[in-house]
Amino acid sequence: MFPEPGSVRLRRQDLPFAMNRQRYFRDKVVLITGSARGIGREVARQALAAGAKVVLNGRNPDTLEATRQALGFPDRTVAVTADLTRPEEADALVAATLSAWSRLDVLINNAGISMRGAFSDLSNETIRVMVDANLLSAVWMTRAALPALRASRGRVLFVSSLAAVRGFPGVSLYSASKMGLTALLESLCAEEGPRGVGFGLAHLAFTENDPDKTVLGADGRAFHHDRRWTLTQTQTSGKILDAVARKRTRVVLTASGRLLVWTQAWWPGLVDKFVERSGGKIHYVEAKRP
Repeated sequence: MFPEPGSVRLRRQDLPFAMNRQRYFRDKVVLITGSARGIGREVARQALAAGAKVVLNGRNPDTLEATRQALGFPDRTVAVTADLTRPEEADALVAATLSAWSRLDVLINNAGISMRGAFSDLSNETIRVMVDANLLSAVWMTRAALPALRASRGRVLFVSSLAAVRGFPGVSLYSASKMGLTALLESLCAEEGPRGVGFGLAHLAFTENDPDKTVLGADGRAFHHDRRWTLTQTQTSGKILDAVARKRTRVVLTASGRLLVWTQAWWPGLVDKFVERSGGKIHYVEAKRP
């Protein structure tokens, strides 16, 4: 279970950020992909608490509707089932948003999936799923949403990962597909910035999972895993919304992540040696026993 509607707990040092969110998001229409569970669901909860109107999205209609009901705020929440690896369904999701509220102010491209396995062992299906879910879903959604975002002078935020700062062993296609979002961001800033559309990207550290969270193995089969997390869903989601409200182009969520970005930029050889000596342990996860 996740916290009751409207029960966002704030520390005193978080209050200025929360107030800024309230000012920015009140009455904004926010579309969050992959929001039936996990980080996307928590982003939706906090956006609703800040006064936004939220469009939830997922592929399982039952899970999506259960999330909509549990979040509360029925007059400010719409749930739309769509598989965003299909461009026509991304178009339909934007159309449903405009049908509900006649505008779109913020698109948060959160949908995605992770994987584990050596590159040489990856099945064709795993490779396709990673590119479709992590890169192309954001491509289709952003393209579909652009006319509405131009009209509202809105913003897009891509949810990425520290694995997009450099490639790591065991997550090659995850890193590659998330790195693609950085190039997409840079191109869109140049193309659409003059038209009034803003873009941002958040590099997430490893975040607390839902108990039923899965990743793909090299053979394409999903499995549950255990791994220590760095940030809670509440912390990560708050930082995502802050990045939108503060109109940040790129944000790294943790101090260790910022150190990685800085070291990779200035001493990439040092990072190479560290990664090589890690023996693949950086992103290693243990499969949960049944």
